[in-house]
Amino acid sequence: MRLAVRVLVVGVVASLLAGCGGGSASRSPAQSTEAAQSTDRISLAPASSTAAGSSTFRFAAIGDWGSGSSAEYAVARRMCAWRGSHPFSMVVTTGDNIYPDGSPLYFQQKFFDPFDCLLDAGVQFRSALGNHDVMTLNGAPELNTPEFGMKGRNYVIRTSGVRFVIADSTDLKRDWLRRALIAEPGDRWTVVAFHHPVFSPGVEHGSTEGYRPSLPRLFRRKGVDLVLNGHDHIYAATKDMRGIRYVVTGGGGASIYGCSNRWFVRKCAERYHFLYVVARANELVVKAVPSSGEVLDRFSTTGRD
Repeated sequence: MRLAVRVLVVGVVASLLAGCGGGSASRSPAQSTEAAQSTDRISLAPASSTAAGSSTFRFAAIGDWGSGSSAEYAVARRMCAWRGSHPFSMVVTTGDNIYPDGSPLYFQQKFFDPFDCLLDAGVQFRSALGNHDVMTLNGAPELNTPEFGMKGRNYVIRTSGVRFVIADSTDLKRDWLRRALIAEPGDRWTVVAFHHPVFSPGVEHGSTEGYRPSLPRLFRRKGVDLVLNGHDHIYAATKDMRGIRYVVTGGGGASIYGCSNRWFVRKCAERYHFLYVVARANELVVKAVPSSGEVLDRFSTTGRD
Protein backbone atom coordinates (compact mmCIF):
# COMPACT_ATOMS: atom_id res chain seq x y z
CA MET A 1 0.00 0.00 0.00
CA ARG A 2 2.77 2.46 0.90
CA LEU A 3 4.31 2.39 -2.58
CA ALA A 4 0.90 3.05 -4.15
CA VAL A 5 0.35 5.90 -1.73
CA ARG A 6 3.67 7.49 -2.63
CA VAL A 7 2.75 7.30 -6.31
CA LEU A 8 -0.60 8.90 -5.53
CA VAL A 9 1.02 11.75 -3.61
CA VAL A 10 3.48 12.42 -6.43
CA GLY A 11 0.57 12.49 -8.86
CA VAL A 12 -1.36 14.94 -6.70
CA VAL A 13 1.63 17.24 -6.39
CA ALA A 14 2.32 17.12 -10.12
CA SER A 15 -1.26 17.83 -11.11
CA LEU A 16 -1.56 20.71 -8.66
CA LEU A 17 1.67 22.29 -9.81
CA ALA A 18 0.74 21.86 -13.45
CA GLY A 19 -2.70 23.36 -12.94
CA CYS A 20 -1.61 26.20 -10.70
CA GLY A 21 1.64 27.27 -12.28
CA GLY A 22 3.75 26.58 -9.20
CA GLY A 23 3.79 25.62 -5.55
CA SER A 24 2.44 28.78 -3.99
CA ALA A 25 1.06 28.23 -0.50
CA SER A 26 -1.19 31.25 -0.47
CA ARG A 27 -4.88 30.71 0.15
CA SER A 28 -6.70 31.55 -3.09
CA PRO A 29 -9.85 29.84 -4.35
CA ALA A 30 -8.70 30.44 -7.90
CA GLN A 31 -5.84 28.00 -7.28
CA SER A 32 -8.09 25.19 -6.09
CA THR A 33 -9.43 22.32 -8.08
CA GLU A 34 -13.12 21.67 -8.70
CA ALA A 35 -13.31 19.53 -5.57
CA ALA A 36 -12.01 22.42 -3.50
CA GLN A 37 -14.70 24.69 -4.90
CA SER A 38 -17.73 22.54 -4.09
CA THR A 39 -18.92 24.62 -1.14
CA ASP A 40 -22.59 25.36 -1.77
CA ARG A 41 -24.18 22.10 -2.85
CA ILE A 42 -25.02 19.34 -0.39
CA SER A 43 -22.32 16.77 -1.12
CA LEU A 44 -23.85 13.52 0.11
CA ALA A 45 -21.50 10.58 0.37
CA PRO A 46 -22.90 7.10 -0.29
CA ALA A 47 -24.68 5.67 2.71
CA SER A 48 -23.59 2.46 4.35
CA SER A 49 -25.09 -0.75 3.03
CA THR A 50 -26.44 -1.26 6.54
CA ALA A 51 -30.02 -0.03 6.74
CA ALA A 52 -30.24 3.30 8.52
CA GLY A 53 -31.00 2.95 12.22
CA SER A 54 -30.87 -0.86 12.17
CA SER A 55 -27.66 -1.42 14.15
CA THR A 56 -25.06 0.05 16.44
CA PHE A 57 -22.46 2.18 14.68
CA ARG A 58 -18.99 2.83 16.07
CA PHE A 59 -16.51 5.47 14.98
CA ALA A 60 -13.41 7.27 16.21
CA ALA A 61 -12.57 10.96 16.06
CA ILE A 62 -9.28 12.83 16.18
CA GLY A 63 -8.14 16.41 15.74
CA ASP A 64 -5.00 18.52 15.40
CA TRP A 65 -3.02 15.43 14.68
CA GLY A 66 -0.79 15.37 11.58
CA SER A 67 2.42 16.62 13.18
CA GLY A 68 4.66 13.62 12.61
CA SER A 69 5.56 13.75 16.31
CA SER A 70 6.15 10.79 18.59
CA ALA A 71 2.92 11.81 20.32
CA GLU A 72 0.94 11.41 17.08
CA TYR A 73 2.46 7.99 16.47
CA ALA A 74 1.57 6.96 20.05
CA VAL A 75 -2.06 8.02 19.52
CA ALA A 76 -2.15 6.10 16.24
CA ARG A 77 -0.75 2.97 17.89
CA ARG A 78 -3.37 3.21 20.64
CA MET A 79 -6.14 3.59 18.04
CA CYS A 80 -4.93 0.48 16.23
CA ALA A 81 -4.67 -1.52 19.45
CA TRP A 82 -8.03 -0.24 20.72
CA ARG A 83 -9.75 -1.29 17.52
CA GLY A 84 -8.74 -4.90 18.21
CA SER A 85 -11.33 -5.09 21.01
CA HIS A 86 -13.44 -2.01 20.24
CA PRO A 87 -14.21 -2.13 16.52
CA PHE A 88 -14.79 0.96 14.40
CA SER A 89 -14.94 1.46 10.66
CA MET A 90 -14.63 5.24 10.35
CA VAL A 91 -12.47 8.06 11.71
CA VAL A 92 -13.85 11.60 11.72
CA THR A 93 -11.26 14.35 11.91
CA THR A 94 -11.79 17.87 13.23
CA GLY A 95 -9.06 19.41 11.09
CA ASP A 96 -5.41 20.41 11.16
CA ASN A 97 -4.74 17.07 9.54
CA ILE A 98 -1.29 17.98 8.20
CA TYR A 99 1.13 20.38 9.85
CA PRO A 100 2.49 22.91 9.26
CA ASP A 101 0.60 23.86 6.09
CA GLY A 102 -1.32 20.97 4.49
CA SER A 103 1.43 20.26 1.96
CA PRO A 104 1.32 16.83 0.28
CA LEU A 105 5.05 16.56 0.91
CA TYR A 106 4.13 15.56 4.48
CA PHE A 107 1.31 13.10 3.76
CA GLN A 108 3.49 9.99 3.96
CA GLN A 109 5.25 10.78 7.25
CA LYS A 110 2.31 12.41 9.02
CA PHE A 111 -0.69 10.40 7.79
CA PHE A 112 -0.02 7.26 5.78
CA ASP A 113 2.82 5.88 7.92
CA PRO A 114 1.35 6.32 11.42
CA PHE A 115 -2.15 5.21 10.39
CA ASP A 116 -1.26 2.43 7.95
CA CYS A 117 -2.75 -0.21 10.25
CA LEU A 118 -6.15 1.49 9.96
CA LEU A 119 -5.92 2.35 6.27
CA ASP A 120 -4.77 -1.17 5.37
CA ALA A 121 -7.76 -2.56 7.30
CA GLY A 122 -10.18 -0.49 5.23
CA VAL A 123 -11.05 2.07 7.92
CA GLN A 124 -12.38 5.22 6.23
CA PHE A 125 -11.25 8.68 7.24
CA ARG A 126 -13.79 11.49 6.90
CA SER A 127 -11.87 14.70 7.38
CA ALA A 128 -12.66 18.34 8.04
CA LEU A 129 -10.29 21.12 7.02
CA GLY A 130 -8.47 23.21 9.62
CA ASN A 131 -6.59 26.47 9.39
CA HIS A 132 -3.25 24.73 8.82
CA ASP A 133 -4.70 22.52 6.05
CA VAL A 134 -5.78 25.45 3.87
CA MET A 135 -2.37 27.12 3.84
CA THR A 136 -1.43 25.10 0.76
CA LEU A 137 -3.67 25.73 -2.24
CA ASN A 138 -6.68 26.33 -0.02
CA GLY A 139 -6.71 22.68 1.07
CA ALA A 140 -6.80 21.21 -2.44
CA PRO A 141 -4.10 18.53 -1.85
CA GLU A 142 -6.12 16.96 0.97
CA LEU A 143 -9.44 17.42 -0.84
CA ASN A 144 -8.07 15.52 -3.82
CA THR A 145 -6.40 12.68 -1.91
CA PRO A 146 -9.00 9.91 -1.42
CA GLU A 147 -7.60 8.68 1.89
CA PHE A 148 -8.73 11.87 3.63
CA GLY A 149 -12.30 10.96 2.61
CA MET A 150 -13.53 14.46 1.76
CA LYS A 151 -16.45 14.63 -0.66
CA GLY A 152 -16.05 18.40 -0.86
CA ARG A 153 -15.18 21.26 1.44
CA ASN A 154 -18.53 20.62 3.13
CA TYR A 155 -20.32 17.30 2.95
CA VAL A 156 -22.77 14.92 4.60
CA ILE A 157 -22.32 11.24 5.45
CA ARG A 158 -25.33 9.09 6.37
CA THR A 159 -24.75 5.64 7.81
CA SER A 160 -26.56 3.34 10.24
CA GLY A 161 -28.87 6.03 11.54
CA VAL A 162 -26.14 8.65 12.02
CA ARG A 163 -26.04 11.85 9.97
CA PHE A 164 -22.53 13.36 9.91
CA VAL A 165 -22.36 17.00 8.81
CA ILE A 166 -18.73 17.90 8.16
CA ALA A 167 -17.94 21.54 7.45
CA ASP A 168 -15.01 23.79 6.58
CA SER A 169 -14.94 26.35 9.40
CA THR A 170 -12.05 28.29 7.84
CA ASP A 171 -14.82 29.78 5.70
CA LEU A 172 -18.03 28.63 7.33
CA LYS A 173 -20.98 28.60 4.93
CA ARG A 174 -23.95 29.02 7.25
CA ASP A 175 -26.56 28.74 4.51
CA TRP A 176 -25.04 25.40 3.49
CA LEU A 177 -24.96 24.34 7.14
CA ARG A 178 -28.65 25.11 7.62
CA ARG A 179 -29.57 22.97 4.62
CA ALA A 180 -27.22 20.15 5.52
CA LEU A 181 -28.69 19.84 9.02
CA ILE A 182 -32.15 18.95 7.72
CA ALA A 183 -32.62 15.37 8.84
CA GLU A 184 -33.94 12.69 6.50
CA PRO A 185 -35.97 9.57 7.31
CA GLY A 186 -33.77 7.15 9.23
CA ASP A 187 -31.47 9.79 10.72
CA ARG A 188 -31.58 8.98 14.45
CA TRP A 189 -28.51 11.05 15.37
CA THR A 190 -26.92 14.20 13.95
CA VAL A 191 -23.20 14.69 14.55
CA VAL A 192 -21.52 17.91 13.38
CA ALA A 193 -17.75 18.20 12.92
CA PHE A 194 -15.63 21.22 12.06
CA HIS A 195 -12.39 22.76 13.26
CA HIS A 196 -13.03 25.97 15.21
CA PRO A 197 -14.76 25.34 18.56
CA VAL A 198 -18.16 26.62 19.63
CA PHE A 199 -17.38 26.07 23.33
CA SER A 200 -13.74 25.70 24.40
CA PRO A 201 -11.96 26.23 27.73
CA GLY A 202 -8.60 26.15 25.96
CA VAL A 203 -6.19 28.92 26.99
CA GLU A 204 -4.67 29.23 23.50
CA HIS A 205 -7.81 29.97 21.47
CA GLY A 206 -10.96 29.47 23.51
CA SER A 207 -14.47 29.64 22.07
CA THR A 208 -14.65 31.05 18.56
CA GLU A 209 -15.83 34.63 18.34
CA GLY A 210 -19.11 35.06 16.48
CA TYR A 211 -20.31 31.47 16.89
CA ARG A 212 -22.47 32.03 19.95
CA PRO A 213 -25.37 32.33 20.37
CA SER A 214 -26.28 31.80 16.69
CA LEU A 215 -24.79 28.34 16.12
CA PRO A 216 -26.16 26.74 19.33
CA ARG A 217 -29.59 28.14 18.42
CA LEU A 218 -29.32 26.68 14.92
CA PHE A 219 -28.17 23.32 16.27
CA ARG A 220 -31.07 23.17 18.73
CA ARG A 221 -33.61 23.96 16.00
CA LYS A 222 -32.17 21.29 13.72
CA GLY A 223 -31.91 18.56 16.34
CA VAL A 224 -28.12 18.23 16.53
CA ASP A 225 -26.94 15.80 19.21
CA LEU A 226 -23.12 16.03 19.23
CA VAL A 227 -20.68 18.70 17.99
CA LEU A 228 -17.01 17.79 17.49
CA ASN A 229 -14.39 20.54 17.17
CA GLY A 230 -10.62 20.97 17.42
CA HIS A 231 -8.21 23.94 17.24
CA ASP A 232 -7.43 23.94 20.96
CA HIS A 233 -5.04 21.05 21.61
CA ILE A 234 -6.93 19.57 24.56
CA TYR A 235 -9.80 17.27 25.38
CA ALA A 236 -12.86 19.13 26.63
CA ALA A 237 -16.51 18.21 26.96
CA THR A 238 -19.36 20.49 27.92
CA LYS A 239 -22.21 19.87 30.24
CA ASP A 240 -25.50 18.95 28.62
CA MET A 241 -26.32 22.12 26.68
CA ARG A 242 -30.07 21.72 26.18
CA GLY A 243 -29.68 18.26 24.71
CA ILE A 244 -26.41 18.88 22.85
CA ARG A 245 -22.87 17.96 23.87
CA TYR A 246 -19.90 19.93 22.51
CA VAL A 247 -16.48 18.25 22.50
CA VAL A 248 -13.06 19.67 21.68
CA THR A 249 -10.85 16.84 20.48
CA GLY A 250 -7.57 18.50 19.62
CA GLY A 251 -5.06 16.19 21.24
CA GLY A 252 -4.12 14.08 18.23
CA GLY A 253 -0.41 14.86 18.05
CA ALA A 254 0.37 18.59 17.96
CA SER A 255 1.79 20.18 21.10
CA ILE A 256 -0.71 20.24 23.97
CA TYR A 257 -2.33 23.46 25.23
CA GLY A 258 -3.75 24.32 28.62
CA CYS A 259 -7.25 24.23 30.13
CA SER A 260 -9.12 26.96 31.93
CA ASN A 261 -12.16 26.85 34.20
CA ARG A 262 -15.24 27.93 32.24
CA TRP A 263 -18.91 27.76 33.22
CA PHE A 264 -19.82 25.28 30.48
CA VAL A 265 -17.07 22.72 31.19
CA ARG A 266 -17.84 19.21 32.35
CA LYS A 267 -14.30 17.87 31.84
CA CYS A 268 -11.05 19.28 30.47
CA ALA A 269 -7.78 17.38 30.12
CA GLU A 270 -4.38 18.38 28.75
CA ARG A 271 -3.74 14.98 27.17
CA TYR A 272 -3.10 13.36 23.82
CA HIS A 273 -6.14 11.29 22.92
CA PHE A 274 -8.79 10.23 20.43
CA LEU A 275 -12.53 9.75 20.82
CA TYR A 276 -14.40 6.49 20.56
CA VAL A 277 -18.13 6.92 19.93
CA VAL A 278 -20.83 4.25 19.99
CA ALA A 279 -24.17 5.20 18.45
CA ARG A 280 -26.93 2.92 19.67
CA ALA A 281 -30.64 3.19 19.01
CA ASN A 282 -31.28 5.04 22.28
CA GLU A 283 -27.97 6.68 23.24
CA LEU A 284 -24.61 8.00 22.11
CA VAL A 285 -21.67 6.91 24.26
CA VAL A 286 -18.47 8.95 23.98
CA LYS A 287 -15.11 7.91 25.45
CA ALA A 288 -11.89 9.93 25.43
CA VAL A 289 -9.05 7.43 25.07
CA PRO A 290 -5.51 8.65 25.82
CA SER A 291 -2.35 7.49 24.05
CA SER A 292 -1.64 5.40 27.16
CA GLY A 293 -3.42 4.57 30.39
CA GLU A 294 -7.04 4.48 31.45
CA VAL A 295 -9.94 6.14 29.63
CA LEU A 296 -9.91 9.88 30.39
CA ASP A 297 -13.63 10.48 30.28
CA ARG A 298 -16.90 8.85 29.40
CA PHE A 299 -20.35 10.30 28.94
CA SER A 300 -23.58 9.34 27.26
CA THR A 301 -26.44 11.32 25.85
CA THR A 302 -29.92 10.49 24.69
CA GLY A 303 -29.75 13.56 22.49
CA ARG A 304 -32.64 15.77 21.50
CA ASP A 305 -36.18 14.51 21.00
